[in-house]
Amino acid sequence: MKAILFLSCLLAVGCASNRPVASNAPVDGAEYYQLGQSARTASSRLYPDPHGGLGHSQDPDIRVTDIRLTASYTVVYMTFAKDPNNRDGSYFGTSSISFNPKAKLASSDGRKTYALLKADGIPMTPDSREIKNDDHVSFVLYFERLDEGVENFDLFECQSDNQNSCFNVAGLAVENPAR
Repeated sequence: MKAILFLSCLLAVGCASNRPVASNAPVDGAEYYQLGQSARTASSRLYPDPHGGLGHSQDPDIRVTDIRLTASYTVVYMTFAKDPNNRDGSYFGTSSISFNPKAKLASSDGRKTYALLKADGIPMTPDSREIKNDDHVSFVLYFERLDEGVENFDLFECQSDNQNSCFNVAGLAVENPAR
């Protein structure tokens, strides 16, 4: 009888959930991006990469793959990848990439700007990352949250010149109606 009582207690304890209660649940969608995880793995699982990207840039190596509005941020998902079919021979070799911490989002009418708060997956200037030109680099930028009603905007990182190509993207859009 004691053996049956002992086994039933073990069974009851074994069936009880010992999982910790999630106390650090994400506040908003931006917190689903996890550092330490390959950006490519995270983006292919969580974030879509629509063919052709969003907006347009003078640099064909730059693509916006997604834009999310959260309670705290405007989150811009981007990739940098050289085109293997480019005839100028730049596909072979290396590139150095970084992102300017003074980058801004600007409303399409130019009246309001939104500062960059943080970046994941790409170093901030003056630091840089050397990559092979056949690499595909995904990164995430966190800007101040767009004001309600601002649905069309541009990303301005810096002024491009003969030495540097900036991550400037025009014609970005996100659903963000005024209330």
